[in-house]
Amino acid sequence: MKEKTTPLKLCLGTTCSFSPLLDQDAYEDVYSCHYKPLISMLYNNPELNFTLYLSGLFIEWAERNHDEFFMIIEELVARKQVEVLGGGYYNPLYPIIPPADRVGQTELLTTALRKNAGKRPRGLYLPASAWDPSIISSLNSCGIEYILLDRFLFKAAGQTGVDGTLPVILEDNGKTITAVPLDISYLNIHTTAPDVFIQELSSGFPTGREAVTVVMIQQNELQNLFTNNGNGVWIDALMELYSRENVEFELTTPAKYLKNKPQYFRASIGAGISPLIKTESFPDTDPMMIARTSLKQIIVRSPSLMNLYAKMMYVHAMANQLKGDKSRKKNAREELWQAQNHLLYLVPAAQTIQEIRKLRNYAYRSLLLAEKSSRIRGIFSSSINAYDFDMDGQKEYLCQLDTINCYVHNLAGKIFEFDILAVNRNYVDCVSVDKGLFIDHFMDKEDAQRIRDGHKPVGEPVFAHTLYQDGCVDTSRMELNLRANGFYGSFLQPILLRKQYMFRNEGIQVQYILKNESPFPLSGIFMIELDLAISPESPKEPVMAVYTEDVRKEGPIETCTYDDVSWIRLDDQETGTRFTLDSNENSTATIIPIHDTLSTKVFLSWNVELSPNFETEKMVFLKISC
Repeated sequence: MKEKTTPLKLCLGTTCSFSPLLDQDAYEDVYSCHYKPLISMLYNNPELNFTLYLSGLFIEWAERNHDEFFMIIEELVARKQVEVLGGGYYNPLYPIIPPADRVGQTELLTTALRKNAGKRPRGLYLPASAWDPSIISSLNSCGIEYILLDRFLFKAAGQTGVDGTLPVILEDNGKTITAVPLDISYLNIHTTAPDVFIQELSSGFPTGREAVTVVMIQQNELQNLFTNNGNGVWIDALMELYSRENVEFELTTPAKYLKNKPQYFRASIGAGISPLIKTESFPDTDPMMIARTSLKQIIVRSPSLMNLYAKMMYVHAMANQLKGDKSRKKNAREELWQAQNHLLYLVPAAQTIQEIRKLRNYAYRSLLLAEKSSRIRGIFSSSINAYDFDMDGQKEYLCQLDTINCYVHNLAGKIFEFDILAVNRNYVDCVSVDKGLFIDHFMDKEDAQRIRDGHKPVGEPVFAHTLYQDGCVDTSRMELNLRANGFYGSFLQPILLRKQYMFRNEGIQVQYILKNESPFPLSGIFMIELDLAISPESPKEPVMAVYTEDVRKEGPIETCTYDDVSWIRLDDQETGTRFTLDSNENSTATIIPIHDTLSTKVFLSWNVELSPNFETEKMVFLKISC
């Protein structure tokens, strides 16, 4: 291979990974269309230096189905044509996972790469260039010497000389790491002729000064580089250009470039993320602002992401408390790590609501499997613990039984996570803000009718946004008592609501005692809301049955209101889970399928007429069978 002395050092690369959205049956198609031609092209072009990141899932699958892939990779690595990067085994976002998981995932992938590629990686790939200085220490302990970081983060640092054209040295608590500039702006690289591509890259760098960049090619672009698009094969045109005399660029790898590295700038790059990732999670449209936005800022803006993050942190604590049983702990940690995939937190903007639901079901399935692995048989017992689960400064009540988890929030006194462990599903994960089970409302008849018609109430419902107090727990009876005070109507009539949860493996019983504490009669509608993640668009269409006015009615879930309802049954045929709702007093029931969030809302309501200092009792039962 001839030596070149040119100002532009170009490192081409790609990632070999599978999305959690893909069924395993589709892995073969992805491999045949993208990765098999890539390896063949590299093998036949010895002068084409290339950088690869191989995810853990891809390695596992390729070991079982295409061991010849690693035979070629090992040869390409041995002749120093291909560099294999390290990273997290399950493509995690390093800034939001605990240090122990950063090290664990990195070492797990390193072990797999040493086995299959024959060499320990020195560099590391960060999905979405999600960065935080605190990860340097973890990477140092894994023997990682450098990372790839989006050029936007270099520029956003605002430091003279740090412009994304050369590597820099980053430091945190006395530990250092090298950051190599990464360019992921070429999403459709095949539409740009190779000579134009090189000119565009060079124009972004200072004239006459050496510059280096890594261009990571998107997975869906790989096939376009190997096929004739009418103007020849793109990669052949690039290699023909590279073979000319006085060429303006050199193809290399990060490891080769850094081998004889000069002294680089010391820089301070704060937490940030690549602004070129196509996601709706970003709080701004300005690329420089996004590049300075920490991943935590993105997560705390979204209640559904925050709940997923909180669950991940909680399960991490449970898995790492396991002592003695190394096999069980290993299984729990690996299930947990699967729920740290970056696509679960940075959902691509192009994803449909069905794909988002599939991703979140995948996440909760992994988390619940990890949680079940951390429960030691014979030691685990049902409990209710007060714990600040979602890190909002208020303690939530975590009820854990053999078959279900019910997490109760003081805000609205609602169940905000409802896990059915037999099917590994959180049935309150409706990807919306105001979700939960047993959300209480007291309102006038006009607003109640607006809700039944699928509209928002005009007034502010009492209790729905109230902070419930006096959480009293009886673990022996698995009961939780809450109370809330509210003011209703133009006269601000004081109302007291006492709420008692009784948790059983078969379901939940809730007792309400509503008291009129005003000196005037109270008249209104008491309504209970339940949001269940039962998709009206599931391939196996869910069905419902309602017993109303002594008549049983059945059919698909659709918007409807019934009076004098004895019970309601909802069947999720996708998982075989059945929910039955009944009460001590027949109610008016409204069922509304929500297509935007793939969920189903159920409202139970009663007319309330109370004299001063009088109270009324309602009992609601939610039974579960799988």
